[in-house]
Amino acid sequence: MAYLSLYKKSDFRQLTWPEYGKLLDSVVKQIKAYTKRKKVKIDAVVPIMRGGLFPGGYITFKLDMLRILPVQYKYFFEGRNVVLRKIFGFQKAEVAKPNPVFLLVENNHCFGVTAATAAKDLKKAFPRCRIIYATDTMDYSYRNAVEDADASFHGVYTNDTKTMTEQQCKTSRVKNWTNVFPWESFEEEWQTVNAKQYKYSDLNAKFPHSKTMKKIKLW
Repeated sequence: MAYLSLYKKSDFRQLTWPEYGKLLDSVVKQIKAYTKRKKVKIDAVVPIMRGGLFPGGYITFKLDMLRILPVQYKYFFEGRNVVLRKIFGFQKAEVAKPNPVFLLVENNHCFGVTAATAAKDLKKAFPRCRIIYATDTMDYSYRNAVEDADASFHGVYTNDTKTMTEQQCKTSRVKNWTNVFPWESFEEEWQTVNAKQYKYSDLNAKFPHSKTMKKIKLW
């Protein structure tokens, strides 16, 4: 996680809603083409909250679907560690089929750890399920992080993990800036990349009931 020290405020770029809409329309087009070609019917959209709420809701409407079954995972800073916690998981009782097809939706796939964790949890609940993974932006260096996904779609590649050089980004046509999405607070994002815990208004109420999924040393 040493990449956190590489961020500068000038690296951030605020996305407008029209720009973001174009990213999502591209993802929707890819999903529709895939499901038509493979003759696959999606049983439920599973957005990863909080960020996945926005692309997940949009894609659900564009696919003329009804069922949306959210999950929520979140990173928290604890001393020298960043800890991925599950705030609430998938409601297995909501799905009757033994081999459902899930559309797992993430916002800003960086290292892909959260999405990979969510996918593994879906596989634990439904070992025979099929997972289609979709995200608005995806770090190029970690594009294959969600191993349990049968297919993966994204709007644009990024260099959020600072793994690639500027020249590599140009060669691979990768966006070499960090997006601040239309609904996001720059202050929250800036504190995150500086390994500081943002003070959510309901943090103390929810944190004790969350489950530790992964712990990563920052330094």
